[in-house]
Amino acid sequence: NEYKSYLSSNTSKLGMSSLSSESICAIVCAGSAGLPYLYAYLPSNIVAFLNISSMATTFGTQVWVGSIAGLTMFRTLKRRTFGLVQSKLFPKFALLNTTCSLLAITTFINLKNYDVNQMQELWRQPEGKTLVIGLISNLLNSFFFIGGTTDAMFQIHKREKELGLPDEVGATSQIKKCEKATPEDRKLLRKFGMLHGMSMMMSLASVGAAAAYLYHIGKAIKF
Repeated sequence: NEYKSYLSSNTSKLGMSSLSSESICAIVCAGSAGLPYLYAYLPSNIVAFLNISSMATTFGTQVWVGSIAGLTMFRTLKRRTFGLVQSKLFPKFALLNTTCSLLAITTFINLKNYDVNQMQELWRQPEGKTLVIGLISNLLNSFFFIGGTTDAMFQIHKREKELGLPDEVGATSQIKKCEKATPEDRKLLRKFGMLHGMSMMMSLASVGAAAAYLYHIGKAIKF
């Protein structure tokens, strides 16, 4: 249909692969099941390095994207261009964070020598709680909220063009002020707001979990 053609033309300009980000994330999740077998061949200090560096990577990435890169682009680019860039960036952002979470939680389990019957111990430790919360948040963003937000955003862009609304820098959609807007248009805006809000909450939970984990690890380091 017309919307799919519009979405396809925009995403192809940005070089998006035919393989969806959700599919890639599912492959990464499935592949993580083999990581414990790899760790058996690695020195414990290397496994510890992978654990800390993965959480440091996700923490730094989220701070940069959320507080520096995102705000800079929002205040510099026209809103639809900003949305197109975000539609390309955020699936990779979520995939990187999910990959780091999987790496962190599997290395933590390896370093603690937990077996299948001891998985409940993961939740009983503060560090384990933060890893679980971070992983769940990143999975929800990867599989649900980022994709849903992007779909709603492109539908809004399409309606804005149909209504002849301007594309401005640092502005929100003008549909809500447009006299020609339909109840369906306003419903679409509410849907976008809900999904975008949930995605932001997942990102905040993830970066908070990463910060808490690094804090607990930092307390154990002696110089």
